[in-house]
Formats: sequence, structure tokens, C-alpha cells
Amino acid sequence: MLNPDFYLLTEELIKCISGKLPAAAAHEEMSPAHRKELLRENPHKLNARLSGVLLLLSPGINNEPLITFIKRMEYDGVHSGQIAFPGGKYEPGDIDLAYTAIREAEEEIGIKPTDVELIGPLSELFVPPSNFIIQPFLARTSYISGFIPSPTEVAGIFSVPVTHFFNPGVKDNYEIKYRNGSYLQVPGYKFQEHLIWGATAMILNELLELILCTGLYPLSRA
Repeated sequence: MLNPDFYLLTEELIKCISGKLPAAAAHEEMSPAHRKELLRENPHKLNARLSGVLLLLSPGINNEPLITFIKRMEYDGVHSGQIAFPGGKYEPGDIDLAYTAIREAEEEIGIKPTDVELIGPLSELFVPPSNFIIQPFLARTSYISGFIPSPTEVAGIFSVPVTHFFNPGVKDNYEIKYRNGSYLQVPGYKFQEHLIWGATAMILNELLELILCTGLYPLSRA
């Protein structure tokens, strides 16, 4: 598969993101089956907390587009040890959720705000287990040196070539051990030993649909 240039891809994404977003359809495709039950139990967003996350694209070898993920630390919480995008909860004093996403990314992966260029917002996503509304922001950076993980929040950082997610077999149903000890089949994306599922996979799927909009990648995905 051809590797579209990072700069060409991000310029085309600026055009695509200004149109109609895939939103619910892209989210639903990667939604775990138990999400519907959780939404029935907690259908209201009135008391939900707000957060902002950064879908950060950067240039790799030969300017191949990469997208950066973090692995959360193990802790006593619903998202312990999961793969996520850099970001976090809105704090009093944050100008807006874009500011939140960039501020949290600086804390978690050590990138300077001046090295981040926002492309635009994707669709918000309500996450019942933690009662958060996530606002994702697509961004780019020419930053190619190593990211620095927060020693208290981030167990690891890895960047994945965008082309990886278009390879056959990467997108599939995988078995996970849920927090109550039961085993579930969930849709997700695999990269090396990492499984990207849940809210992160749902948000990623919308980005991948936008990338298809650019016409630089195949017309369909496996």
C-alpha cells in the first residue's frame, strides 16, 4: 500500500473535517455490545464530566503519517491499563476543551503546546462507565523526537502508521477480560501487543472514515 505524505494527508483532512462528520455511524461500528446496556442504565448526560483528547498526527520515516496513543497506568478505575489518546478532564480555568486536550497532552506525553496545530474537532462521545463526555480534537505536529511519558499517568507511548489500520485482520473482534472478571468479545484494532477498543476505537474509527474521505487511501477497509 502506498504511504501518503504526512503533509498532504493533513492538508486534505483540513478540507474533509469542515464537512459532515461520520459521527454516530462510525462510533456504532466499533461499539462494544455491552455499551447499549450501559446506556440504558445511564442514558442521561446531565451530570457527565467533560474531557478533551488529542488525535495527534506526526511525520514518521519518509514523512509517513503516524498517530499517537498512550497506555494508561494500572489503577483502581474503569479504564485501568487501557489504550487511549492523550487528554483528560476539563479543569476550571481551561479556556475551552481544545485547551484541555492540549494541556493534558503536554502533561501526559511532554509535547509543547506551541508544537501542536489544531485541525478541528471530531464528534463528541458519551462514555457511560466513567460518565464522561469526550470531545476529540484532530491535530498535527512536526514533532518527531521522542515523547516523554508522565511517570504518574502513562505506562507507555506508541505511534502507529495510519496505513496499519487499513491492513487486513487488524480490525476484528477480540476477547477481553472485563473489570468484573467476565470475558467479552469487543470490536477493536490490534497493534503489536496492544488492543485498541472501547471509546478509543470508536473515536479512531471516525478519524479513519475521514481519512478515507481524502481519497488517498483505499475506498474500503478490511
